[in-house]
Amino acid sequence: MSTPLPVATSKRKPGRPRSKRSEEAIIKATTFLLADERYADITVSKVAARARASKSTIYRRWPTKEHLVIEAFNRWPALTPHDRGDVMSDLLGLYRQFLRVLHKPPSNAIMPTLVAERAHNPALAAVFDPLMRRRGDPVRVVLERAMERGELPRSTNVEMVVDAIMGMTVLRMYFVPGDLGIPAIREYLAVLLRGLGARGY
Repeated sequence: MSTPLPVATSKRKPGRPRSKRSEEAIIKATTFLLADERYADITVSKVAARARASKSTIYRRWPTKEHLVIEAFNRWPALTPHDRGDVMSDLLGLYRQFLRVLHKPPSNAIMPTLVAERAHNPALAAVFDPLMRRRGDPVRVVLERAMERGELPRSTNVEMVVDAIMGMTVLRMYFVPGDLGIPAIREYLAVLLRGLGARGY
């Protein structure tokens, strides 16, 4: 009686860890292409060439161009809602952080490209819109903190106020150019806070 041969087994070798350096090069290439070219002209092939990476490397991490672009946008520094003791100071603190990010190349050229493309690109809108909602989280923190301190009424509709603040900023930046300096923003916020019934405005 013959002894059965052992069944051959193979252990799958673990995949190579993703190269952090390669990932950063890909994101950097995407960022600069967004600043230099129209959205429609940006391709994964161009990103790969500029980053000196293979297209397969890119597609393993980001399934579409839209996901890659949003990853680049998501690398913008997050705003930190510091507690300065009052809602106006807290909101102005966030705005100053936003201006520093906005005016730093190539970030200052990316937002107009994405805003324009999002209007007629459902694939981009599907990944861009949730990210923009999350970008409003620091403002939500400031408003909720002001409600806890009693500066704002408990009935304040936080989401509507976030939309008003972010909407005003986008309007002034891209559609009806106007003063974006701190004094102008302070005046706008004072009008908004007064309308909300905030103490001291």
